[in-house]
Amino acid sequence: MSFNTAVSGLHAAHKRMEVAGNNIANVHTSGFKSSRAEFSAVYSSSMLGGSRTASGDGVQVANVSQNFAPGGVITSEGRALDMRIQGSGFFVMSDAGSISYGRSGAFIKDAQNFVVDAHGSRLQGYGVTDAGEVISGVRTDLKIDAADMSPKATGKMEQTLNLNAASASLGAIPRFDPGDPTTYTRVTGRLIQDAGVPPTDHELKQYFVKTEDDNWTSYILVDGVNPLDPTSTAPLEIGLQVSAAGRLSLTGPTAAVKMISDTELSLQTWRPAVNVNGIWTASPAPSPGPISLPLLDGGLPVLDPADPLMPRPVPTFNPADITTYTKASTYGVFDSLGMRHEMTQYFVKDGSNSWKMHTLIDGRNPQDPTSTAPSTASMLFDSGGSLQSLIGSQWLTAASNTLTLEGWVPAKPLDGNKPGGRWGANGAVGNADGIVMDFNKISQHNAATGSSNIVIDGHTAGQANQLTIDKSGMLMIGFSNGLHRNVGQVMLASFANNQGLQPVSDTRWVETLASGVANYDMPGVGTLGSVIGHSLEGSNVTLTNELVELIQAQTAYQANSKTLSTEAELMQTLIRAT
Repeated sequence: MSFNTAVSGLHAAHKRMEVAGNNIANVHTSGFKSSRAEFSAVYSSSMLGGSRTASGDGVQVANVSQNFAPGGVITSEGRALDMRIQGSGFFVMSDAGSISYGRSGAFIKDAQNFVVDAHGSRLQGYGVTDAGEVISGVRTDLKIDAADMSPKATGKMEQTLNLNAASASLGAIPRFDPGDPTTYTRVTGRLIQDAGVPPTDHELKQYFVKTEDDNWTSYILVDGVNPLDPTSTAPLEIGLQVSAAGRLSLTGPTAAVKMISDTELSLQTWRPAVNVNGIWTASPAPSPGPISLPLLDGGLPVLDPADPLMPRPVPTFNPADITTYTKASTYGVFDSLGMRHEMTQYFVKDGSNSWKMHTLIDGRNPQDPTSTAPSTASMLFDSGGSLQSLIGSQWLTAASNTLTLEGWVPAKPLDGNKPGGRWGANGAVGNADGIVMDFNKISQHNAATGSSNIVIDGHTAGQANQLTIDKSGMLMIGFSNGLHRNVGQVMLASFANNQGLQPVSDTRWVETLASGVANYDMPGVGTLGSVIGHSLEGSNVTLTNELVELIQAQTAYQANSKTLSTEAELMQTLIRAT
């Protein structure tokens, strides 16, 4: 009967108004998803099938579907735990073990430091280890651990470091001194005579200093004075070089010394000297002419390739004298009480490919605060600029291109900032395992000396002063010492069929057989969206659309009412006709 048809139409219009009204009521509800009433026509049927002339039996509610499109963005200030999912996924909430899902990210911290929503349900996520590493796959109640950060003594240093290959070596051949045998390689001597009447004996000495392979410097003295200037004790200096083929070449005052052969030189001019009352002066005796300077001694060459090179000692290291080191770098290190100290590494180039590194902490010896003597290591590089060997010293142990500074005694001045005041231990200790300095990324190339990518652990104590959330859902506590600590990671859930979720109060859903089992994972993994902090997702209700829905539902309700009243009039007419 048309009565039933009209009544079903009234029910459908009323349902449509209910859904639209609920959408309008939640237009400002964070994370709310609008719904839509869906209908289907009703036709009677029999065992023999329906008639082609059937007019239908009205309408029925087929479904109330949900619109899971993202809502608008609500920016929040000062609410560190406000979160918004950008993309798909649901927050996971636990209420005494009962799991539900939602899109509203308005969270707070309760008295027990758990992250909860306004109804006390706890946000679910992944915990972290003491080192801040995520314990993935294990769901837990997220909790904000805002305990102060304890200090940590420095135990590791690593950096990318280059030492300039073009830097000049500070090692220098010692100044020649005929009275110091350590300043020359070998010496030959013999007596010569002037042309006086009678002739007088004079002592000729030739000193040889091997400066480089196949290179020597020769110093010539007669009676301990310059052969060209008897008033000067400075020797006559010439340079000698022997080629691979054994050929000799001469540099220096060639007018005074000439090359006779590969094994002999000649002193062309000589002014004999005489000692008068302890002072050397020119002798009245003339020179006999050129004096032979043989390069053989007992038949053996004095320019012997087997002779060692003259050592090139570097200046005594003094941190206050910049001429005693090539480059210095300073880094901050921490003791067990969180006190900062200045570690300075002084690099000294002492050869073509060799360097020394002196280490001081606060300008003091790392193991003895009363001393300023450094801990020293030696480095040798190959022809390609790679570290070839690393040699430590006492308390500075070398192994696998690392140096471990052991036994550090943190120091402090005992007399305030008084210059030259006493120093002593400050009561703290260094890392029990020492400070491991990693030199696997050191090189010696023709580029400016410098370091980058410096990583030094250790820090002072810190108080929690900030909470941040990154796009992966990681909750991080910031501390006054500039460090951060991971305290947990938000998890998100996804479903095979979002339309199968059952909406419940508090803007949440629960899973059903139709939705499929929840799949948990980290934000940004697979199809899951990312998490945006300091932001909320608004309702996705479009108010103008809902107002149109109300008007259409009202019109349908009125039309179905008219159908019902018309049917009633027809029935009254029929009754009166009988």
